[in-house]
Amino acid sequence: MQHPHRLTVITPLLVVDEYDNPAPARDYGPAAPRRAIRGLMQPGGSTEPAAPHRQPVVTSWRLFTTAAVTARERIVWQGRTFEITGEPARWSPRFGHVHYEAVLTHVEG
Repeated sequence: MQHPHRLTVITPLLVVDEYDNPAPARDYGPAAPRRAIRGLMQPGGSTEPAAPHRQPVVTSWRLFTTAAVTARERIVWQGRTFEITGEPARWSPRFGHVHYEAVLTHVEG
C-alpha cells in the first residue's frame, strides 16, 4: 500500500480540574504533542446538515496508515484538522504489515 500523504497527529493533553483530577476535557493546543506520519487519505462523502444560523459542511474521509492512531487524536492534513470518528480498525494480515484504518470527520462552517 502506498502512503503518499504527510500527516500530523495531535495527541491531546488531559486537562485536570481544581482538585488535580482528570477532567473529560482535552487540550489540543500548541503544548499538545505532535508527530508526523505517512498515510493514504481517501474521500468518503459530505453532507450539509440543517442548523440554525449555520451552514456547515461535514466531510468524511478514510485514513490508511501503518502508524498507530487512537480515537482521541486529531489529524492535520493540507491545513484541515480532522477528528477520528470511533475507534480505528487494526488489521494484521497473516503475511503482511499491520495497518490501521480510521474514519475521519471535518466540519467547516
